[in-house]
Amino acid sequence: MDGGFGPALRAAVERSGLTLDAISRRLRAAGTPVSTSALSYWQNGATRPRSAEVVAALEVVLDQPPGALTGLLGPRRRADPPAAVPHELVMRRPETVARALAKLDATPEDLHSPHRLSQHLTYRVDAPEGQETMRVRRLVRADRDDTTRFLFVARGGSLAHPPAVTHAQGCRPHRFRADVPSATRAFEFLLDRPLAAGQLAYVEFGLRLPPDRTSRHAQLALCRPGREVGLRVVFSPTRLPTTCHAFFRPRHGLPAVRRSGAELDRATGTCQFVALDPEPGQYGIGWTW
Repeated sequence: MDGGFGPALRAAVERSGLTLDAISRRLRAAGTPVSTSALSYWQNGATRPRSAEVVAALEVVLDQPPGALTGLLGPRRRADPPAAVPHELVMRRPETVARALAKLDATPEDLHSPHRLSQHLTYRVDAPEGQETMRVRRLVRADRDDTTRFLFVARGGSLAHPPAVTHAQGCRPHRFRADVPSATRAFEFLLDRPLAAGQLAYVEFGLRLPPDRTSRHAQLALCRPGREVGLRVVFSPTRLPTTCHAFFRPRHGLPAVRRSGAELDRATGTCQFVALDPEPGQYGIGWTW
């Protein structure tokens, strides 16, 4: 997966005698910040760096000759994207997702077909009621002929009042089911027209969710690589969070890696995070009140 980069980095770290914390501090001081979690993922081969500039700075910190590490990365090839990852490695509590989807005659694998090439999620938190709304837009590509539906799963909040589909374009809501103990909701949407294998379609839908004053993050889970993923969280001007940050977690249970560029715009109450050519994993925005 990494062309030998991971083992070479691990060996260079061991020879340097530096801890990952020390390396992270030196990279930050050099203007190329990298978290200790990201460094750990890189040396173990779970993920790879996206910036040659960062790896060049890493060579300096580890006293490596120029090109010793950057030369092992090779070009990022769109024709050879990361492989799909089993849902149980990416999703939190996958058994609850499976139970909710079973009520729609579906399995977790069905969540990822048709293929989501692009996905944008806008999550709005209103105060003081704590009402939440979600707007999702997808560019999908059919994996097989006669593709007629897609699925969506959401968690959190009370099920005392069921969520409502506020609008739909390119599709229409069909069935809603839930795994009540875990408050996991599963939605089935029917496409406006059946898709043949390889055909593309835009779909968009909105949901109104019950109040959840405990919300601290919004995220999307990808098990198949795509072209782009974007998240946008909009807060009420009467209740802005103290901080916001973007994160990526390649596998459930691993530490989240913070991503740069997702600061709260207090003038609009908005925080956004966009990732191009996203590999499988959890992408999200977290906040503190």
